[in-house]
Formats: sequence, structure tokens, C-alpha cells
Amino acid sequence: MSIYARFVYHDCKQMFWLGKVIHDNYQPIFFHIGSDLAPHWQREELNQIVWKFLADHTGHRLQVLMEHDMTDEFYNYQEIGDDISVQEYLKDWRGPKP
Repeated sequence: MSIYARFVYHDCKQMFWLGKVIHDNYQPIFFHIGSDLAPHWQREELNQIVWKFLADHTGHRLQVLMEHDMTDEFYNYQEIGDDISVQEYLKDWRGPKP
């Protein structure tokens, strides 16, 4: 059975899907999205989303929640990659560019 997780910012009601939780002895060690075997930190777009997300929400309440911790309140949160496209989210990003 797969378990998935999201970055959640409660103050702005936004979240970002981190993907499948890869664990060792039930302790999460990293997250994985899709069939690309590269870790998130080597995937340019995902790396930019995470850093922009952190910069946009400095000082806000951040949680990494696994799907079984998600309640109905999260249906009102905007999801990056779903409610707003990744391209739209990153369009004004002034962080490092390749």
C-alpha cells in the first residue's frame, strides 16, 4: 500500500503534493513522484517549487502531512500543480534559474 504526503501552509491555505512516502521501518526518508528515478533535489522544477514555496511562506505554519492525516478542511486549500499550474506558480519566481 502506498502512502502519499503534501507540504501544507495553513496561514495561506496552500499545499503542494510531495508524492509517495518512501520509508524505512515506518520512518519517512524521502518522497517520490512519478516514474523518474531521480530524487526530488535533482529534479529542477520540483526543486524550484519547494524553494519558492518556502520563500513565499516564511514565518507561516508549515506541516508535512501524510494522506491519512488530511481532513475535510484541506479541500478548501489551493493545491499547486492542480488548482494552479506549476508553470503559473513559477512564472514570477526570481530564484536561481538554470
